[in-house]
Amino acid sequence: MSLLAPLYALGALAIALPVIFHLIRRQVRQRTPISSTMFLPETQPRLRNRSRVENLPLLLLRVLALLLLALAFSRPFLRSINTQSAEGASRRFVVLVDTSASMRRGDLWQQALGELSQVTQSLNPGDGLAVMAFASEPTVRIDFDTARGLPLETLRSLGSTLFADRLPSWNDTDLGSALRAAADLVLNEQAAGGEASSGADPGTQPRTQIVLISDLQSGARLDGLQGSTWPTSLPVDVRRVTLADRTNAWITLPRGSGAITESVFDTESTSSGSSSPDSADKQASDVEGAFRVRVTNSGNSERAQFRLAWLKADGQPAAVPPRSVQIPPGQSLAVRLPLPPDDALAIELSGDDHDFDNLRYFTNRPPRSQTVWFLGPDATEPRDSLLHYLRQLSLDTAARAITFAHHAPDAGPPTGLSGPLVAADPRSIPLIFATGSIDQPTTEALLAYVRGGGRLVYVIPAADEPSGVQPTLRGLLASDLVTVTESQVSDYAMWARIEFAHPLFAPLSGPEFNDFSRIRFWAHRNLSSLPEDCQTLVAYDDGSPAIVERLVGQGRIWLFASGWQPQESQLALSTKFIPLMFGLLDAGRLDAAAPERLIVGEAFPGIMAADPSAIEIERITRPAAPIGRLSAVERSDSPGVYRLRSEGNEEQVAVNLRESESRIEPMATDELQRLGVVLGTLETEQSTEQRERQLRDLELESKQTLWRWLLVGVLALLGLETLISGWVARRGLITSVG
Repeated sequence: MSLLAPLYALGALAIALPVIFHLIRRQVRQRTPISSTMFLPETQPRLRNRSRVENLPLLLLRVLALLLLALAFSRPFLRSINTQSAEGASRRFVVLVDTSASMRRGDLWQQALGELSQVTQSLNPGDGLAVMAFASEPTVRIDFDTARGLPLETLRSLGSTLFADRLPSWNDTDLGSALRAAADLVLNEQAAGGEASSGADPGTQPRTQIVLISDLQSGARLDGLQGSTWPTSLPVDVRRVTLADRTNAWITLPRGSGAITESVFDTESTSSGSSSPDSADKQASDVEGAFRVRVTNSGNSERAQFRLAWLKADGQPAAVPPRSVQIPPGQSLAVRLPLPPDDALAIELSGDDHDFDNLRYFTNRPPRSQTVWFLGPDATEPRDSLLHYLRQLSLDTAARAITFAHHAPDAGPPTGLSGPLVAADPRSIPLIFATGSIDQPTTEALLAYVRGGGRLVYVIPAADEPSGVQPTLRGLLASDLVTVTESQVSDYAMWARIEFAHPLFAPLSGPEFNDFSRIRFWAHRNLSSLPEDCQTLVAYDDGSPAIVERLVGQGRIWLFASGWQPQESQLALSTKFIPLMFGLLDAGRLDAAAPERLIVGEAFPGIMAADPSAIEIERITRPAAPIGRLSAVERSDSPGVYRLRSEGNEEQVAVNLRESESRIEPMATDELQRLGVVLGTLETEQSTEQRERQLRDLELESKQTLWRWLLVGVLALLGLETLISGWVARRGLITSVG
């Protein structure tokens, strides 16, 4: 017999009370003198058997009643042979090991392997194990099926052998997707084992737990946990690995490289302190030809003094003195540096505790010279000229240098565009503006240019007789049904519908940029019977198209129903004109897939050859080594500057660590709980057996309910005791009277 609440058995000590009461004899409390005995000497009565127990049956009944009552409160039950122990209760673990770049700090990786070994060494026969490594993507290293086929000793040694020949990757941390993948792995295993069936005994099902081994840095992404419900029966045991060194700073490079003149920083470079990126960029923009970077110091840093230096491809310092900067903890600062030397390919930050993110690579190459053509008549008055306002723009970046070339209809064939226009390289002529009437040979040449990847902007001019413009439009749109007429605008027109999802307007889709209501159009043309392959990107408030796009081969044609000069609209005088022209120059260009900088894990561009497998990849920064061909190596796996060669072409691409990985401040586990993750500690074998035994004992006791029969026995004994004590009392009274 076993007791569910053994502490109540201490109530059996109450049996001493009836024994004591039975041993106590009544003492004479009051003496009454009698006259006939007042002269006799006083003699104490001689007592015999003072400790003799009287009425032994009553005593036994009372003691037995107390014993049964204490036993009833202890809730006894009988164990069968099959329920004597909790042996056979198996466990199942999914171990998530963080292999992101932040785990390269100090001895974090050794700590993580030690935690993994503790989990594997605690495995018992029948336990299940799955191990997943995660950084930007989760990867299953050992699944449940594979682990079931391994001996127990092999499983217990996996913690020291599974990652023995591996180091953490250079990828960033996507913790949310990793936790969701681990939960899906458990759910699939349960579904495959039929544990979700209604007839399954919950006490016999393996208990599953996720063990998360990570530094839990604040830069980890948790988006994968949003919009889903975490299983309440799947706890996560968080095992954080930590370091005492906390100071970390990192560099943010602006878009482009070399002589930076733009002040547009990546969205991840926002200040973590009080200084705003916009104000810092504005302060740094007063020096032409300066190389500007942003330096950010983590919020829990203990130091604020750092140093920036240029490095060459072999890792040696360049011949430029380093620059010292002071960044308070939790703040960022835009720093102006001299232009890098020609042999510099990286900038190094020093002075913090962790060097895994101290290098930022860039492509130090001269800008590519490109020409933007303007075909058609141009007004002599600058205010009425389309080309005049284009030339006021600075479309140059670190990767390109733009010059404008004008060709009037009566000036003869344009150099490089007539005849050979079909063979014109869209890389050197990325964009052509055209207006007015264009003859058929030039139209066909323009279409051939667009099919090869060029981009054409045709501005429909105002004309009393559109017969000269209409053939040009029909030739560009390959439709004889297109008609164009002059719109009768009483006061002014506005853009009423804009496709902000299109790449041309996506940069202006934010609420602070998407207001075009202040741009007024004094005149515009109406287009009708457009072919089905034309998309209206912008429409006026009267419903007529304002900007139409047609895809032709690898290129694009845009039709503007109105010009941007002040005699027709306020577009050229608005702040939307510059990003719109940049969008026309960048949207859909052939080299758009060849950014100067990539993030580790992103695909290398395959734009230099028709066959991407012909592209050879070589890392030119230390360690310099040929990597392979693009078909075999599609993604960058480490930071550095890479050279891509194919068919006589050559490109350089810089690969950097994602900035979020540098945010090493510890993340609070409350953040996981806020997203619904259930946290719990790992159960030991002893605690598991004890919990299983308690559950079984509770179930057996609830089924047997022996305490009810014990209470019935107590009531029966008390009733019998009452009858016997009454009989004894009556008998004593009769004896005294007699």
